[in-house]
Amino acid sequence: MSYDFAPLVNNTFPKISERFPALNPATGEIIGSVPECASLVDEAVRGSLAAQREWAKVPLFQRVALVGKLAAVLEQHGEELARLDVLDTGSPIHVMRADVRASVGMLRHQMGLAPQVFGRSGDRFTGDNIHFTLPQPFGVVARFCAFNHPLMFSIMRIAAPLLMGNALIIKPSEHTSLSTLRMGEILAPHIPPGLIQVLTGGRPVGEAIVGHKDIKRITLTGGKNAALAFYRIAAESGYIKDFTFELGGKNPMVIYPDADAEQAFTSAVHGMNFYQTAGQSCGSTSRIFIHRSLYEQGKAAIKAACEAIRIGDPMDPDTLMAGLSTPQQFEKTMHYIDLSKREGLPLLTGGTRLTTPPFDKGFYVPPTVFYDVSREHTLFREEVFGPVLALIPWDDEAKMLEDINAVEYGLTASVWTSSLDTAMEFARRVESGTVWINGSSKHFPGFGFAGQKNSGLGQEETLEELVSFTQLKAVHYFGAEGRKNVEIRLI
Repeated sequence: MSYDFAPLVNNTFPKISERFPALNPATGEIIGSVPECASLVDEAVRGSLAAQREWAKVPLFQRVALVGKLAAVLEQHGEELARLDVLDTGSPIHVMRADVRASVGMLRHQMGLAPQVFGRSGDRFTGDNIHFTLPQPFGVVARFCAFNHPLMFSIMRIAAPLLMGNALIIKPSEHTSLSTLRMGEILAPHIPPGLIQVLTGGRPVGEAIVGHKDIKRITLTGGKNAALAFYRIAAESGYIKDFTFELGGKNPMVIYPDADAEQAFTSAVHGMNFYQTAGQSCGSTSRIFIHRSLYEQGKAAIKAACEAIRIGDPMDPDTLMAGLSTPQQFEKTMHYIDLSKREGLPLLTGGTRLTTPPFDKGFYVPPTVFYDVSREHTLFREEVFGPVLALIPWDDEAKMLEDINAVEYGLTASVWTSSLDTAMEFARRVESGTVWINGSSKHFPGFGFAGQKNSGLGQEETLEELVSFTQLKAVHYFGAEGRKNVEIRLI
């Protein structure tokens, strides 16, 4: 079967002749095609502007009801969409099913948060004048989604813009667009024309969206270089934009000598997200700082755990780990593996592509672990976004914390210790947006997910995300006393 979906533009599905192939990374087969939609951006934005003007008038609880309906419809199609993501990403079916559950759950979570977004007011602050603030929508907003969880990012990013009265343009990764295109087909009968648009393609459509004068608010889940390009394109367009960026990470996990060692070593493998996306996760704890007293024990436990991971067909529910999602990501992963070998890093396990059937036509790389990694090694500093883990011994706490914070990223961190004081001091001193204590890799709705430094800008998965899709307007009403005694002040 060939999947050749059309984009969603004003609730129509225009035929696009310029298309590029969609690849099943597990088999190397072409499974469909994806339209290049740069020529449709202006038309889509015009439709979004018209839709948003009407949508902003809709009472909040009717917006909540519509988002609830969309959640129910997507849930009904969950298995179909999860299987599309497996074909498109090569990730295991158990992960893609979990993505559907998580994303629909996030829609419902944000439906509950929406009534908490309101302005504030006060009278008698200045005589009988009345002052209040109005949170108002931006208008048309755009969401750029990453390739590793295409359906989850596309679904869970719907709620906040719509609930706050905006119209939405979704741009999935050009590498994994199929499930989002199909999502557009599913949602079209249930939404006003132009409220949600799905535009696919590569750099041309991305540049057209970011540079468009009528798109004021843009979010990106992706890499630092893309974020910098967004700044450049916006600046060259001559229009000020509001951005949220969820970017990469080179995330530490620290294991103290008083930790529950067995659980910590298990978490080191789990936190690397081998089981989910073959390490293709911005939140993966890819640097494991193990106290020297536990180092040899840790090496043995992590090696055994990695080699026990069942790699297989991503459609098989028993498969724990599958392959990488794109040729580009495979090449990048192998580059870092080869570079680490050339730099003299000892290899604990993995390190070569799987070439025997049934893996020979896909991009399969087993869990790869290097040890004795230190600050001068490239693997210490740079994000691989693949199944490559670095083990780092430590015995000086101050130097360990300095090393952790020396990289440009600051997304997540994990610490394992039985001392609450140690854990809390680590949480204060580590430069990251999320800290797990005696755990890893979990997201908890309502508490946000955000990065520091070059790992991002802005909050997601929390009330602050909804607020970020509004602009605050201050309104001042002059009462009778105020109209008689107007003061002019220079601020």
